[in-house]
Amino acid sequence: YAAEVAGAVDGGRRGRFSTFPVGPTSFRLAVGACARVGSNGAVFDAIAATDPLLYLITGDLHYGDIPEEDRERFREVLDLTLTRPAQSELYRSTPIAYVWDDHDYGFNDGNSLSAGRAAAMDIYRAYVPSYPLAGPQSSVHQSFTVGRVRVIMTDARSERIPGDTMLGIQQKEWLIEELETASKTHALVLLINPVPWIAETGEDTWAGFPDEREEIAQVIADNDIENLVMISGDAHMVAFDDGTNSNYSSESGPAFPLMHAAALDRPGSVKGGPYTGEAIGGGGQFGVIDIVDDGDTVSVTLEARNWENDVIFSHDFTPRLPAGLSG
Repeated sequence: YAAEVAGAVDGGRRGRFSTFPVGPTSFRLAVGACARVGSNGAVFDAIAATDPLLYLITGDLHYGDIPEEDRERFREVLDLTLTRPAQSELYRSTPIAYVWDDHDYGFNDGNSLSAGRAAAMDIYRAYVPSYPLAGPQSSVHQSFTVGRVRVIMTDARSERIPGDTMLGIQQKEWLIEELETASKTHALVLLINPVPWIAETGEDTWAGFPDEREEIAQVIADNDIENLVMISGDAHMVAFDDGTNSNYSSESGPAFPLMHAAALDRPGSVKGGPYTGEAIGGGGQFGVIDIVDDGDTVSVTLEARNWENDVIFSHDFTPRLPAGLSG
């Protein structure tokens, strides 16, 4: 495809995409978070080189840190971000699914009280291709299916009330329904949760919302969900947990595996934990998710890579398929 402006086709900036497969199939996803405003880092070329079916942006697409209801500033930051050569080339050749975190939604540690909330909502809807949203001023949570994989993307900012709720009532109820349903109808559930789930302290992690975290974890335990993987950003690191530390329900034993994939080009930092795999802070980092589905079994490989496409770590996971979907 190409864009046509004032009757002239821009043949120098052609793009391409592939529609999603249906049924058992194998494919690759890329995932990343946390880039400075106007980044032209080689990490975006590295992501494109992996040839993913879809690129999942798990927050902090830019570090605009816009604290006010300034729609023009939101536009300026996105225009700059989307016209940088490396990012522009990636987005022309690879479909995206994107939810924000704090620095692209508003300011550091932003929440529902952000003065720029309405502007952020409007500009997101004007600029970002998304799956159906709940309403014109709802959080930007969304979900969709690729093959036999259900992708659930949550918004950890726009409905957050400090000390009370991370997701808000509407989004939390939607998430619980998605988890209960998708875990029975899909071979794999991929939960995009932008901020650290595993954490013992920290108001900007799920540790600051322990009751809500426990409620969601209990839903996972009560429904015996064993085909769930969580992907997160926010912390400027790559990290992995095999499920040993992700269980916050009243049940004993391991829960689901998760991977952090950041930072695209911000300075390194480590947040949350403990993780069964080493947490490695740094810039020029992203994640790759390889899903192999032959109709009988599904295998998942979670990889962290750097801007040279070297593999930092790699972990395999074989989910237990729900009844009726295997064999």
